[in-house]
Amino acid sequence: MPTSTWATRPTLSLELSRRLVDAAVAAAEAGGLRVTVVTVDESGVLREVRRMDGAPLVSLQTAMSKAYAAAAIGMPPDDFFAAIEPDPAAVASFANRPGLALIAGGLPVLADGQVAGAIGIAGAMTAAQDRAIAEAALAGAAG
Repeated sequence: MPTSTWATRPTLSLELSRRLVDAAVAAAEAGGLRVTVVTVDESGVLREVRRMDGAPLVSLQTAMSKAYAAAAIGMPPDDFFAAIEPDPAAVASFANRPGLALIAGGLPVLADGQVAGAIGIAGAMTAAQDRAIAEAALAGAAG
């Protein structure tokens, strides 16, 4: 079978992963925050992790779960939660899935409209701060 007919998906490169992590750390430092930054590939497999000095230990697993959720769902997990919140059965179903955090701080990384990976941030005082750092990382890595 010719390889041109094989299904392929974009994936988060090491170079882009490093730029995302560096941009996230810079954004956190600018805000005086200590966080953990995680990137995953298109399948939600860990690509890179950086836990800043002083970041809470619990932020490691939380950042991983946020990144995995963003890659698995293909949208920010907090936006997904807002969409399913009116449906208690859906909320219960997703709330019981291991490794899936439906809170702010995870963003998918898209390439040509397809999920190539995701970033997860945890450890700031609020999930909104985590999301702002993730957004800054995407903007900083792209520029």
